[in-house]
Amino acid sequence: MAGKWDYSVINRIQQANDIVEVIAEHLKLEKKGKEMVGLCPFHTDHKPSMYVNPAKQIFKCFACGAGGDVLKFVQMKENLTFPQAVERLAARAGITLEPVYTRRSESAENSLDTATLAKINTWAMNHWMANLADEAKGAVAREYIARRQISEESARKWQLGLALDAWDDLTSKASARKDASRSLISAGLAVEKERGGCYDKFRNRLMFPIVDATGRVIGFGGRTLGDDPAKYMNSPATTLFDKSSSLYGLYQARTAISESGTVIVAEGYTDVMMAHQFGIENVVAALGTSLTSGHARILRRYAKRIVLLFDSDVAGKAAANRALEVCLSEKIAVRIAFVPDGKDPCDFLLESGADAFRAVIELARDVLEFKWEVLEEQLSAEENLSDRTEAIRQFLQTAAVAFESRRMDSVSRTVVMSRLSELLKIPSSRIEEEISKIQAQRRRSNRDEVSPEESVEQPDEAAPTLLAQAQREILEVLLHEPRLYEQVSAILRPEDFRSSPAMADIAEVLLGDLEQGIDPQPARLYGQIESPQTSRLLGQLESVADQKGDPAVRLKNAVEVIEHHRRIEETEKLKTIEQEDESEYLRKKLSQTIQNGGNRRAGGII
Repeated sequence: MAGKWDYSVINRIQQANDIVEVIAEHLKLEKKGKEMVGLCPFHTDHKPSMYVNPAKQIFKCFACGAGGDVLKFVQMKENLTFPQAVERLAARAGITLEPVYTRRSESAENSLDTATLAKINTWAMNHWMANLADEAKGAVAREYIARRQISEESARKWQLGLALDAWDDLTSKASARKDASRSLISAGLAVEKERGGCYDKFRNRLMFPIVDATGRVIGFGGRTLGDDPAKYMNSPATTLFDKSSSLYGLYQARTAISESGTVIVAEGYTDVMMAHQFGIENVVAALGTSLTSGHARILRRYAKRIVLLFDSDVAGKAAANRALEVCLSEKIAVRIAFVPDGKDPCDFLLESGADAFRAVIELARDVLEFKWEVLEEQLSAEENLSDRTEAIRQFLQTAAVAFESRRMDSVSRTVVMSRLSELLKIPSSRIEEEISKIQAQRRRSNRDEVSPEESVEQPDEAAPTLLAQAQREILEVLLHEPRLYEQVSAILRPEDFRSSPAMADIAEVLLGDLEQGIDPQPARLYGQIESPQTSRLLGQLESVADQKGDPAVRLKNAVEVIEHHRRIEETEKLKTIEQEDESEYLRKKLSQTIQNGGNRRAGGII
């Protein structure tokens, strides 16, 4: 529904949150004429399709159709309701809102919104930072930090903390707050007891806050300071935190990544911290999981190239194998580097220094070069036919993805085919045939499995009847030529558009503004519409070019269709009444209506 908020509040929030600055917190933007462009985060975008207009304070993707103001972007990007987006941007700008009470669904009652979760996480982070700073409580943890040669400056920069070796350190501090147990459990900071109550999830651990690209604390990683077999532990999934699409250090690294065009993806928290400590700040890490498509999509918004950095042991090479195909599938340039002598990046930096680390990155290898070496090793080591066949299949799988992602020119492709033909004693044509089969299978699979990020619901437009076309024509014309409203103001009503909920919402806002003599600026209209799907339709209407003929004639004809439709509805209504009441008055009224319905004015259109 439209217009549920006082627009003066919305307008204040829009003005306090420049759309370019907010969107730049989520993806890389480049100037193109008077606008900014970037890769759209609402579909798999391989060439910048999203345009951001600083003058109008709106965005529009010309590939998937997503569009709106700064509120719609945050609402869609962070999967928030409209009120949550309002609260989110109000908090960002330091604007205090009057509480708005709305009916909540049963599922909403049992979960916390993202803004509340972020506040709870920040409170927990500050509590744990105070523990670490405490002379007595934090002594052991500070000794561990010093032993790992993490500087005091780095510890402050990354806001390290300490979860005490206690069952109720955090929970007892929150017990005075209303619904403390439920809140801590929802945030993944406490575990529910079978007999009621809860206890701390993180105990005797050095705590690493995980921050998203906008600076919110979304979760935590905890490194044991004792003999717990679970060396590292992450927050569980919440409505705010999903480790498959979260990266440690992105907030701290995003500027360096954008400036260099390259992101280095390491494996651990301390690897990232130590690289930054040594002045190499374009380094991030996945959160104890293999690199996913979600990670690759996020990184693609900031960087042109990814360098995957792994230990040179067997586990590191296995992880590299998995991560390479993910990056290729997302059509991002990727190379792979290995830290020598089986060391992790943190230890290597401490022993060899920043220059040696940079040299490792410079020597990062091409994807197929690495996969070729793996294939040769496997074929020379394996005597079993099925194992050799599987090794070949894996190489062909990577080659197929690399060819499809256009990361290889025709000359390189020919060289690879020739080398592979020679190694396997198989004609190149046979290899090409197998690769084509793999590519066809991948395309079928991609059609069947649409990611949630791409499954954007289409607006609920009415069927393309003459009435629906007329409704759309009227909105298009009035958006571009608001001065023409005077000619139809006595005729049009918002209820004329009720056949489509999306168009009804737009008509309610647009006609309301025009009735008050307010110029329908795009950002103002978007700010009064809560649904992203309705905003998509508004974007379509607003971006229609002027080559559709004289707007005054278009408006006149469309309004005539609306009037004719009203007369038909009135006729049907009166026919129903006539069946129930045979009064002379109704018979006369029906006769007059039917006669008027056949006038020449309407007859030329229907």
